[in-house]
Amino acid sequence: MPIEDEYRKIYDNEVNRELKREIAIYEDETEINNYQPLSHNCKEKCVNKCDHQCYKSLGKLMRKNIVFYCYGEDEVVAKFNNGLFADLEKAIKVAYKMRLPHREPKMDGLPSEVLLDAIVQSLVPGAYKLAVRTIFRQNDNNEIKGYDLTYFTNVNGKITLWLGQAKMGSKQYCKNGILDDLNKKYSSLYLAEQIYFLADKPSGLTNEGKQLADLLSELNMLNALENDKKRAEQLMDFLKSKNIDICIPCLLAYDNSNIYSETMNIENKMKVEMNWMKHYFEKNFKFEDIKPKLIFIIFPIENIEALRGNEGFYAGLC
Repeated sequence: MPIEDEYRKIYDNEVNRELKREIAIYEDETEINNYQPLSHNCKEKCVNKCDHQCYKSLGKLMRKNIVFYCYGEDEVVAKFNNGLFADLEKAIKVAYKMRLPHREPKMDGLPSEVLLDAIVQSLVPGAYKLAVRTIFRQNDNNEIKGYDLTYFTNVNGKITLWLGQAKMGSKQYCKNGILDDLNKKYSSLYLAEQIYFLADKPSGLTNEGKQLADLLSELNMLNALENDKKRAEQLMDFLKSKNIDICIPCLLAYDNSNIYSETMNIENKMKVEMNWMKHYFEKNFKFEDIKPKLIFIIFPIENIEALRGNEGFYAGLC
């Protein structure tokens, strides 16, 4: 069985099935961009009987996803097959200790990154890592900056790079932070710097991921002595020649308890949130040399502090 099939089976069993019962997915809308609203009060689980402690179950799923966020697909398959991940709670703690640099608990971006990763892996079948970013370090010994999510899909030969950003906090912080990321991180020069860095480090990937990384690594070696502008131009030419698209999923997981005050009325309130975000983001982004597809994942959270707390995402980790 191919690595990607084995991995998908494991991921479905451990995370995907529960996540799809945990979150409610509302109808998406597309105008200039794509908008996908979610809530963590599942219709099936919560209508008329919600105890408003969904942060515990959502936090647990996010915590389980740390393993799949920190390890590549072939690493996950190998470690499940040889029994190293038989105790998943232990594996989560090991991944948190060994694969992630020190971050101040409850003050870092890990929960938002893990949540975006889980959403993309669950809602986009066939999305696989271009590289395992958590095992690489920059000069300051922190994990690489760049994009919060670096995946690719290959659908009938059509390759798309998924280069995502995630924010969790107040609504103002999320919308301003995402807008700032879009303006700063999606130029040809910035894109080239990140892709070339990752392409030379194809650890723990599927066979298709290795092939794509090998092509990018070869390009990286051939133009290594060129200046940054030339290297960026050659990467853009490569993407165009291979008909590779870029998709930017932007997660805005922001604090809004009002959404959940009436479980029977969540759907209508989610429409209000989506329309508000559309009004804010529906404008022409002047990306340099790239024409990405934008997906805004709108995810109001009932209680961010509780979700990030010792009974939520960080339960047992700190």
